[in-house]
Amino acid sequence: MKTVAIIQARIRSERLPGKVLYELGGRPLIAFMLERVRRAKKIDEIILATGDDPANQVLLGLAQDLGVTTFQGPERDVLARFAGAAQAADADRIIRLTGDCPFADPEIIESLLDLQENENLDYCCNMLPPTWPDGLDASVFSRATLEQANIEADLPSEREHVVPWMWKNCSIHGGDRFKAKNLACPDDFSSERWTIDDPADYIMFRSLCTAFGTDRFIEAGWREILGVMRDRPQIGAINNGIVRDAGLARSRDHDEPGAGNVS
Repeated sequence: MKTVAIIQARIRSERLPGKVLYELGGRPLIAFMLERVRRAKKIDEIILATGDDPANQVLLGLAQDLGVTTFQGPERDVLARFAGAAQAADADRIIRLTGDCPFADPEIIESLLDLQENENLDYCCNMLPPTWPDGLDASVFSRATLEQANIEADLPSEREHVVPWMWKNCSIHGGDRFKAKNLACPDDFSSERWTIDDPADYIMFRSLCTAFGTDRFIEAGWREILGVMRDRPQIGAINNGIVRDAGLARSRDHDEPGAGNVS
């Protein structure tokens, strides 16, 4: 079984353009993330999947310099981009990650992969409901589940955010199409914000990196990061109060009213 991590990223982010290239410890955020994801031993290949806008050429070059496979697909139809990347890689199962979450944790990734394999799930994730810090979200799904989503999903939010159609058709939400489970955090840390969509997020990242030191930060697990945040609450206060999943909410504003939205 070939396991492929697909990381979506593009330059022209509506909320914070170019955020994946902001530097952290002398590295672009996307490079920082790739170094962390590479520590997950159960991943056979990592693909940086970007859009077909010419502005994304800089991402292709950066990934290639780092020895990471790249794929270009539709700029807005991210679901089709994922399906194309999975087909090109001949993936059997996919772990979806987003380039605005540089603290992606290898331990969580491996736990999700184990859950999917041990229980033969079509889909699993760690955000239904959210209990992990925002920025550690990940989903694992089979190639067949992804292809079915690409055929049937038609709402703008489903195309842009890849997994909402899977959510509403999986057993977590009472659907009968896909066998699914959620991996909960040992405690509810969902109020923590470790993603980047706002200038305040970047200021927090830089403060946290300074507290750790770059090399230690790249290797730090989520518990270690949380420990530093608890010891230095002024760091977490920098971006406290920013709404979680605001991008998904805005995307759903373009859906037809009441058209199958789920949390």
